[in-house]
Amino acid sequence: MKTQFGTVVKQLREKRGMDQKELGEIVGVSDKTVSSWEINRTEPKMGIVQQLADYFGVSTDYLIKGNHDDAIYKKVNIDYTRVPLYDSICCGNGGFVDDNIIDMIPVPSKGLSKSAKYFAQYASGESMKDAGISDGDLLIFEKVNKVDDGVIGCFCIDTNTATCKKYKELNGIIMLQPMNADFDPIVVDPLSNNIRCLGKLKKVIKDFNWEDWCVCGDETKWVILTLESAKNSKK
Repeated sequence: MKTQFGTVVKQLREKRGMDQKELGEIVGVSDKTVSSWEINRTEPKMGIVQQLADYFGVSTDYLIKGNHDDAIYKKVNIDYTRVPLYDSICCGNGGFVDDNIIDMIPVPSKGLSKSAKYFAQYASGESMKDAGISDGDLLIFEKVNKVDDGVIGCFCIDTNTATCKKYKELNGIIMLQPMNADFDPIVVDPLSNNIRCLGKLKKVIKDFNWEDWCVCGDETKWVILTLESAKNSKK
């Protein structure tokens, strides 16, 4: 099966201002090997694909398939909108800038307000699995600068890396709580650490194949919605 791997890798590399040698050093290959990927002559083994996905903050599915095709939404008559997909790196002021945009991707409009602004990121790791969020899921956030206690959001801390966690606050101390007992919370003292809320979670899209998990109403009830059931709900 023909993939878009080489084209996508080249776009992501150039977005970071890297040359082929620099990218090769990150994953332990030569610049000639990277060049061979980018002209779609060869493709790496999945282990390297995963390394590249982790580095660029995207899913392996995105690396292989490229831009998310909105044709599937049109085929089943689902309303959709496009939102910016950001990589995992915040800029120096703890936010995203246009240079962080990887792509403008289509997502189902259901549950999204026309008056709000949204952005997307891929989930990395299994720290939120008990909230139904798995590695590689596409997360849709509403842009806000504050969330209520107990709400899942996207946050940027001193590392300048965006993270998805449940927000908890106790006695002036902020905890970014994983939803997996195998992971420790990130404890933040706002007096000595920089922390910024970037958004609150609105949707989790599984696989783009195409289960659509959306937060509805009070933001505590998770509803699984297949594209087929979404189509039926429009009748």
